[in-house]
Amino acid sequence: MASQMGTASKTGGFTAFGMSFASEREAIIDLIDKIQVAESCAGVALSNWAKTCAIPALRGGLKMIAEREAFHGRVLSQRIRDLGGECKAALDPFSMESEACLADPNLTDLEKLTNLVERNGDPTTLIRPVLDFADLLTEDLESAEILKLYYADEISSGNWLRDMCRTLTAQALPHAA
Repeated sequence: MASQMGTASKTGGFTAFGMSFASEREAIIDLIDKIQVAESCAGVALSNWAKTCAIPALRGGLKMIAEREAFHGRVLSQRIRDLGGECKAALDPFSMESEACLADPNLTDLEKLTNLVERNGDPTTLIRPVLDFADLLTEDLESAEILKLYYADEISSGNWLRDMCRTLTAQALPHAA
């Protein structure tokens, strides 16, 4: 798996996610630029949802996760600047669709949560490539550790969302007499 994820080449380049980069630094900037824009936008979308969420337990978790997502966006944006890069990635279609769902006033909170959980699937499967990438880094250990902690936060948030979805779904089911 690691060989498919990324490698340093003998010519000084770096391959990650099926793409070739001039250096490890360029690969890092490319990845964290894509992540930072999605995280920043998710922070806003989740915060906005929390403002309208009618389920107190869900609302509390959404507030915490929204702050975490916004924090990730800020830290990763700063890391790009520290590396001499600039934030320029456009929001990916998957994130745009997720955020549109969260903003839809015609959906219930449980429908929004269910959609989010189903779209993202297993948190470990979804985010594991980031951890694998971080494990390949040999020159920029600061970015490696940032990505490892980002991974841990995302796993925590994803698992919480899945657990909350199961709980709220069970509560919504009609109980047999």
